[in-house]
Amino acid sequence: MAESDRFSNAWTDLGEPGTPARDAATPKFISDTLDWIGRAQPMLDQHPDVDPFFRRSLQRFIDDLHLLVVDLRPGPLTSYAKALYADGVGAYSGPLHICDGLGIKW
Repeated sequence: MAESDRFSNAWTDLGEPGTPARDAATPKFISDTLDWIGRAQPMLDQHPDVDPFFRRSLQRFIDDLHLLVVDLRPGPLTSYAKALYADGVGAYSGPLHICDGLGIKW
């Protein structure tokens, strides 16, 4: 999760969608995200006995990120991308709060 935060924050910190710096970084954000998903999904799949809420919310986060980057292109975000991003932020709060309650920080 910390790794995902790092490259996501680096991308969003470049400015608003559609700005030259953010557009230039979009392909790397996409490849970094797909790489992270390719490692995070198998880890989640290896633990079917984890707290159901944690599992569902983390799966939503992974799925929303995947759906976001599949169609992401340089330029302003589409309404579809904005909705996926917002939903992903909501899903992220599940693992964040559960882990925080266990003393796990990232």
